[in-house]
Amino acid sequence: MSKNKNADPHLDKSKFREVKHRSVAPYYVVAVSWILFAAFCPMYKIGHFIVILLITIAELVILGHIIPPRIEYVPIPYEPPKAGIDDVDKVIAVGADYIRKFDKIGAELYKLDPKIAGKLGDIRELMNTIFEYVSKNPDKLPRIRRFMNYYLPTLEKLMNTYIELSQQKIKGENITKTLQGIEGILDTIKPAFERQLDNLYEDQAIDISADITVLENMIDTEGLGKSSDIHNTDL
Repeated sequence: MSKNKNADPHLDKSKFREVKHRSVAPYYVVAVSWILFAAFCPMYKIGHFIVILLITIAELVILGHIIPPRIEYVPIPYEPPKAGIDDVDKVIAVGADYIRKFDKIGAELYKLDPKIAGKLGDIRELMNTIFEYVSKNPDKLPRIRRFMNYYLPTLEKLMNTYIELSQQKIKGENITKTLQGIEGILDTIKPAFERQLDNLYEDQAIDISADITVLENMIDTEGLGKSSDIHNTDL
């Protein structure tokens, strides 16, 4: 992802390492200066070399401030959570590979369409949250099998296709239609991943609901509920 830092207000830089590439323009200027200096001032004295060296230093310093370096944001390799159970960690490791791929794809997408890259970034965060939950709740591993075996490889294929077609100079009807279809499916995939995450909490929600019901019944049975306070007041 090659962008000026000031041009990336929506980029989550915490997931990227900043690499600066200095412009080669100052060196071309220096080369031209040496050629012109040699043409008009034969360089056979030490003083001539001192003068051109001073000019060179001045040009590099001045142009270095005038021409800012090109900023490239390189994805920081994703490190997956660990469950401490071989079978679970192997599955999460596969998921981590997909996240790393989506980080690289996201960097390419950002150059084409920051909005699409942002949507993929949201989906990537959901993936991370899902893997973190499974690492802490290994018994939920079977619930993400389809998620791992179909949704992730299909999403990778779609994103790679989107990049390939977007880079075509001439976009006919079929290419345009395919690009629009991929853009649209991202809006469907995100809520699907959100439901996948929500489903992982289903058993926990049921358990909590049951605990709440039991607690409410115990409070009423022992006369500690609000209705009991009203009854006692009436007496």
